[in-house]
Order: sequence, then structure tokens, then C-alpha cells
Amino acid sequence: MGNSNSACKRCLRGEADCPGNDGAFDFGSRLVVEVDDVSDSAATPGSEAAPANGSAAGEAVGSTESESLVPSSGARLLAHAAFPFTAEEASLAWLRANRVLFLMRGLPGSGKSTLTRLLCQLYPGSTVCSADLFFVDPASGAYQFDADRLKEAHEACNNRAYEAMSCGKSPVIVDNTNVRRWEFQFYIDLATRFGYVLLLVVPKTPWRFDAQQLANRTLHSVPLEIIEQRLSSWEAAHPTYYAWFLQSADAARLFRLARDFLDCLASSATGAPEPLPQLPAGVATAEPPVPASSGRRSKSRKQRSASPPQSPAPPLLHATAKFCGRRGASQQELVSQIDYHNRPDVQAALGRVFCTAVSAICVTTRTVSFKMDLSEQQLALWDHDVSENEAPPGSPRLPAGSRAHVTIATAPRVPAKQAGLDLLAALQQASQEPEPGPDELVLMTEWGFARGCGPDTCLLTLDEPIALDTILASAY
Repeated sequence: MGNSNSACKRCLRGEADCPGNDGAFDFGSRLVVEVDDVSDSAATPGSEAAPANGSAAGEAVGSTESESLVPSSGARLLAHAAFPFTAEEASLAWLRANRVLFLMRGLPGSGKSTLTRLLCQLYPGSTVCSADLFFVDPASGAYQFDADRLKEAHEACNNRAYEAMSCGKSPVIVDNTNVRRWEFQFYIDLATRFGYVLLLVVPKTPWRFDAQQLANRTLHSVPLEIIEQRLSSWEAAHPTYYAWFLQSADAARLFRLARDFLDCLASSATGAPEPLPQLPAGVATAEPPVPASSGRRSKSRKQRSASPPQSPAPPLLHATAKFCGRRGASQQELVSQIDYHNRPDVQAALGRVFCTAVSAICVTTRTVSFKMDLSEQQLALWDHDVSENEAPPGSPRLPAGSRAHVTIATAPRVPAKQAGLDLLAALQQASQEPEPGPDELVLMTEWGFARGCGPDTCLLTLDEPIALDTILASAY
């Protein structure tokens, strides 16, 4: 048995937005600095500021249960707490309106649970899932760790996350150390199956990988040797791809438009691609996150088991910025993937909203996709293994980012990347031959002009591009 610690009973009852979670979580350093004049005294993003009460930079400062970590007028977040999803209003609004899983990673004392507390205040109604809560006595509020029951604790955490995500509650915050990939793979699977944007969050505290400082800061008196052992087991988490994800309402809008255009093609004159791809069933409606007060619950206790759900949610629509999961990748490709993952601008942009638009629909016998027009900020993050300029000899060069697309549907056994290649081929054809051939499809629709672009390919250019707010995140 380990150390005791008092805990807020509201937190024990699952009220994750309680402002006084101090007993159940490690609250490291103060995240907000109050100042009289922000322009002269506060820390700017990317810089350290001295904590209040005369403490040295990085030194823990005590807080009361009523103290808020949410920035108010005349306050800014310290650099190690400033993420797009904590400091940028556009990101806050986007994430509050959609399903998101915050998956925390960090050793005890790293500031991980401090961020959890901040997220709970920024996102009211958050569901916090932590193995630590299993060891808190509901009656006394005392924390009493028992190593022999650690497996039970994580099963309880898994079940809490499953129950919340199967009901569509958002956001869900998993506050465990998650040192090795297998320790958090369960939550990745839940996010995929239930249609949640996943944000993997590692504290930016300067001491997050300093064993001695971590041992000094942890509230649960974890021995230095244990922390050193866990640090030596730390595994890098490289995603399968980075992408700009669409809001659920925007995704539903694109699905409906694609479905209507396919119906239009099916009833049109000759020249349309045959056979047309089939859209996945049940994806043309937007389902917002379920508030924490919702009465929806799992139908049976069996549904709360630690096994991932078997019925997948509608896919999250996205435009891939960088694909990192190709099997049999060459050494050069592997280096490129790691370099991209380690880029400071990429890591700083995760969780940030990017304004963009789709301007065309490409339909072939194999794929249906929307062409995404990348902004300058998005182009800086665009990195693909297949270049837009790898065109047949004599073909015109396309602008950078021309391959950016949102895949809507693919035929059976057709990989998703084929949608981008089909789009490139259609754009090359349209650029090389501005006027359709005599046997190619020409169709005026309520959405714009559609034309054939080679055999079994149709390109609809929208009269009015559809504006989208997307968020950069990674998928694993």
C-alpha cells in the first residue's frame, strides 16, 4: 500500500469539471499569471514567465480549490500550457462542437494532470478517465495505492472511457502515464471506432523527462528508481498519418452533396462513369457530441467491457497532410516520416483550426473525392510521398497541393490513396484539354459544370466553393 492524499468528492462522483480536483491529480505548476498590463508583463507564447508570489521560473506554486486555471482578462497561459486547444478560441469552439479524445502522456510530476484540470475548465462537461481514481476512497477522499490492484484500476478506466465514448460524450480525457504504445492502444481503437478526433498530449514542462525533478514533484511520492525505469521504457508514438479533419456537420454536408451528384450522374446522358461507387450507408447525418448530462446509457453491463466496440462509427472525413504508415517503406521514406513528425511547426500546429475550402468533386468508377484548396498555412505543412508533378511527359505542371482531397468513397479493395491519384489525373486532363472531347460527358448541374476527364472520370467544378473549418490532428 502506498501514500494517502485527500481528494475532491465531486471528482470522485465523476464531476470532471469540478475546480478542486487537487487530491486526485498532480497539479504541478501554476498555468496562469495574473498581470496588470498584459503587453508589458505577461509571458508571450513561446516564452517562460516567472510564476506569481516571487517563485523562480518552473517552481511549483500552490493553488487553492477555487483557483481557476482558465485565462481571464489580463492573464496568459505559461508557455508549457499554451497549446492551440488551450489558447486559441477557434480551436476551443471547434473541439467543443465535435467529438474529441484528449489522450494524456507523461510521468508523475510532469504536469500532465495539471493540463487535465485546465482542460476540464476549458471544456465543461469533460469526462475524465484515470486509473488513479480507482485508488481514491469515495467516503474519506484518501488516495491509497495498491500495486496488486493496478490491473483492476486500468480495467475500470477502460470501462469508463468505453461507456462515455459509446454514448458520444465529449470531450473524453484519459489521464494516465501511457508510457508504452500498448498501454494506450485501447483508447486509440475507441477513438477510431466511435469517430473521435484524437489529440495526444505530452506536457511541455522543461522537466518532463528529468527523473530527479519528476520524483521531487510527484504528489504520490513515486520512488526515483521507478520513475527512471518508466522513463527508460518511454516509447515514441509516431502516427499513421497527419490530417486536417472536418467537423461532423461539414462532413454530413459533403456526403449529401456527393450522394446527390451521384444520383444526378446515374440519371444523366451517356458519358458518366460506370459503375458508380457506392457511398457508405448512414453517413449523411451529423450527430453532435452528447452533453455530460445526457441520460443515454449503455444498454447492458456487457457493453462496458474492456473490449473495443465491434460496430464502427461513420468515418472521420479528412484531408491527409502527411502519410507515415506505408508498409515496406524505404529507409529514405522512414527518415522523411520521422523528420516530419519532429518538425516544430507540425507539433505546434496540432489542434489548430485551418480555414480552407473544397472546390470540385471527382468521380471515377473507383473513387469519389472532393478537391481541397489549401491555404498558405496548410501548404507549409503539406508533405506527400507522391508529387503532384509526377505527370506523364508533356503534361502541364500542377500547383503544389493539387492532390489535397477529402475521400468520400472507394470501390471494394481500392485503397483510399487512389482517390488522390484519380483527382490528379482528372486535373491533369482538364488542364491539358480545357474543352471536353466529343464523346465525353458535359453536364450543367445546380452545383456547377461537370465534364468528362478521360475514360470513366467526371470532374464537377463547384460554382461556389464550400468553406470549411478543419483541425490538424494525427491518426494512429
